[in-house]
Amino acid sequence: MKKETKEKQIVVRFDNSSYDMISECAKLEHRGLGEFVRHATLVYLETYNKDKATPLYAGSLSGRA
Repeated sequence: MKKETKEKQIVVRFDNSSYDMISECAKLEHRGLGEFVRHATLVYLETYNKDKATPLYAGSLSGRA
């Protein structure tokens, strides 16, 4: 990610078990919770976009075809 001011925000809510799992992963990587979620999202998008045959908004993110 570029070294620039972060201006945009997205509020995300998790159930308790998901939150605990994400929090534990963040601790294992020595990251803050917000930094971990941001990093995980960017890594996911980079990995997802490697397959150029799959359009990003084809509905497969939500399980819909």
